[in-house]
Amino acid sequence: MAAPYVLVVDDNRITVKLLRRYLERQGYEVGEAYDGTECLEQVAQRLPDAIVLDVMMPNLDGYATVQQLRSNPQTAHIPVVIVTALNDVPNQIRAVEAGADDFLGKPVDERLLIAKVKLLVTISRLRKAVAALQHYIRNLSDGTARLPSDLRQLWQELGIEELSS
Repeated sequence: MAAPYVLVVDDNRITVKLLRRYLERQGYEVGEAYDGTECLEQVAQRLPDAIVLDVMMPNLDGYATVQQLRSNPQTAHIPVVIVTALNDVPNQIRAVEAGADDFLGKPVDERLLIAKVKLLVTISRLRKAVAALQHYIRNLSDGTARLPSDLRQLWQELGIEELSS
C-alpha cells in the first residue's frame, strides 16, 4: 500500500517545513503549496488523500480555497483541515461552513496534527471505497459485472484492499 499523500498549504515556509517533518516522520508523503492558487494547481495535477490548509494567505485565502475545492466534483471529496491562528469559535464555524472537515489551531501540536490527518486519510479512503462500490453496483445492475465468490477479490479489483485488513 502506498503512503498517503498529504498536501500542506501555508504561505509561511517555516510552518510548511515543520508540518512536513511531522508528517513524514509518520510515513506520509507530503507536497507543499504556498497559497490557495498554488494549492488548486497542485491538486489538479495530483489528488491528495488530505489537505492541511492555512487560512490567512495571499492571493486566495483558505476559506476561498476550500470553497473552490468543494465546488469541483473532482476535488469535492478531498478531506481538508483548516489550520490557523484565528482560534475563536466564529472562525471555526466559518471554516466548517466553507467546507472544511476539521479545524486545527496554531501553534500546531504534532500529536493532534497526526491524529487529525490520520482521521482525514481514513475518511478519504472510505469515500473512495464508497465511490468504487457505487460504480461496481451500477455495473452489477446493468449486467456488466459479476459478484466474485470471495469479497477479498472484490476489494482488490476495486483497489480498496487496505480497508479489508
